[in-house]
Amino acid sequence: MSYRHPHWFFIFAISLIFCATSVAAEEVVDQTGGDSEARTSQPSAEENLLEAASSIAEQVAEIRGLELKAPINKGVQNRDQLRQMLIERFHEEVPQEEFEAEAQVYQRLGLFDEDLDYRQLMLDMLTEQIAGFYDQGAKELYIMEGLPEPVQRPAMAHEIFHAIQDQHFDIGRLLEPFSSKENGDFALARMALIEGDATVVMIDFELHEQGVLPQNRARSIADIPPLAAAIIEMDSDQMSAVEQLQPSTAPDLATGSVPSLTDSVLGSAPPIVRDVLLFPYFGGMQFVLRARAGRSWSSFDAIYDKAPISTSQILHPERYFDDDFPLEVRFDAAEALPDHRPVYETVLGELQTRSWLNTHFNEMDKATPSASEIAAGWDGDRLRGYRGPDGGMVVVHLSSWRSVEQAEVFARALEQTATF
Repeated sequence: MSYRHPHWFFIFAISLIFCATSVAAEEVVDQTGGDSEARTSQPSAEENLLEAASSIAEQVAEIRGLELKAPINKGVQNRDQLRQMLIERFHEEVPQEEFEAEAQVYQRLGLFDEDLDYRQLMLDMLTEQIAGFYDQGAKELYIMEGLPEPVQRPAMAHEIFHAIQDQHFDIGRLLEPFSSKENGDFALARMALIEGDATVVMIDFELHEQGVLPQNRARSIADIPPLAAAIIEMDSDQMSAVEQLQPSTAPDLATGSVPSLTDSVLGSAPPIVRDVLLFPYFGGMQFVLRARAGRSWSSFDAIYDKAPISTSQILHPERYFDDDFPLEVRFDAAEALPDHRPVYETVLGELQTRSWLNTHFNEMDKATPSASEIAAGWDGDRLRGYRGPDGGMVVVHLSSWRSVEQAEVFARALEQTATF
């Protein structure tokens, strides 16, 4: 599966954890006491947002230790305008045939129900929770009006840092040389670095806002081992517990706050979809915290010059620092399938292999190691889908493992699933 779009639930959930104030919308009372002429002289909501964004950009640059090389182009949109913009780009960038091929492959692997409308699901998730975004192609920040300040400010800090990242490290270059269609695992790894760094910066921004940072020599959550360790040890499934932190009266995003994960479109999506969409934020944040431990931000920045290339390196940072690269697996099954045409190709990687196994884990023998333990032996793969004249899909998957024993464990686990 290719990583396509960010999902806002995780950003909001993390901001709630580190937010000292309530997210519940509060009534704004006009206390100017002056006449209408005096009130009209006040800055507009749009002007206030743009001014806040400029101020936050300076704060984020100082917190992260990366100068703001140039002013960030930015504009304010309402929710409907942002939603329409994202829908138009979605239809332009992702052809229908790509969705159909990917959906058919994942149905064949037992990861999607046959009646799942995959394209509509992705569109619903993309537009369910909008808070603005940084457009790397246009080099512009889009800010959504109408969000409560405790959500708006950390969301802006996250997206503003993407603009600063782009100025220093060129996000477009980082996502080369493979497209997500050719190697979804590579794209996920690079997005994990990009989004993970931005998420840690967002947390640091929140802690600076609360006065928790700076603290002695600590200028980041990465410099506070107990806090960093708590996040590193947290399982992504625990994110659903964040809903308990919200006031029961909190409205949804359309009116200014965050729905719970269980009530969101993402919460009802197939597990592999949730894993892929949350991993850049959650797994990326954990990678950044591990990689930043004992280092300064300037030392950490060297990672951008030789960024991770697989989710295995994100999940096991020691493999990244040991230059432990996965094998590049190539094959063509066209000769064995003369009446079929290739319609899909990707690299699953450790993350999606783990998700694949987890989806079928209740079908396996109780003595089978956990999906995480099995997938940790991954050392490279390629998956290709071939469509036959009757429209049926044949999926061919070739993988490499760190040892013969680990390959055998993976093979035995698959044999127990309903995939075959």
